[in-house]
Amino acid sequence: MTMSVELATRLIDLLGALLLFTMLLILAAGQVFRAISAVAAQAVFLGVAGAVLGVATGNPDLWIIAGITVVVKAILLPWLLMRVVKRVGISREIEPVIPTNVTLVIAAGIVVLAFHLNTSLGAVRQAITGNALPVGVTLTLVGVLVMASRRKALVQMVGLFASENGIFFTAMAISQGMPLIIEIGVILDVVLGALVMGILVLRVRASVDGDIADLESLRG
Repeated sequence: MTMSVELATRLIDLLGALLLFTMLLILAAGQVFRAISAVAAQAVFLGVAGAVLGVATGNPDLWIIAGITVVVKAILLPWLLMRVVKRVGISREIEPVIPTNVTLVIAAGIVVLAFHLNTSLGAVRQAITGNALPVGVTLTLVGVLVMASRRKALVQMVGLFASENGIFFTAMAISQGMPLIIEIGVILDVVLGALVMGILVLRVRASVDGDIADLESLRG
């Protein structure tokens, strides 16, 4: 099965637009579950992009990465984050440090700047499929914005995942692609970070519950 470069470019641009839309949903989300669901959808689109590029380039590594991305980032990590939310019993409302309207304006500025800079790259653009570069840069920077503008550690982790997805999207769209071992290594690093965060949050919660129980016993 083969795919023309023109069709692959159109599909990558479409998927890029969907990735930007999920980033908008993450920024506008009022609840933790919605932000987690949006980054899970982002991972699905990322996996589809890997499959499209795998067909277009005939590179089997991209198929493997697409499958791992969907299983790990679209299923495993969101499940882990939602489990932590339920186990810890934290507030499901997102508490922004910067007002949501302001972050949306900043994100729009990042999009415009990324696409403007992309037009001046010249030969570099020819090595990357479609608009993957400005989309990837936007996802990365807006992910950092999410980490900086949200109070909850879980939502900051969602921003980290989004930033990593932006880097991943651009890396997959490079004509030669990243070596498979590097891409798998990056995914494993993200998984490890999520596991460590989940364990720390659960331990802190257990410690707080233990202290409260001790205080209640003394009071009694």
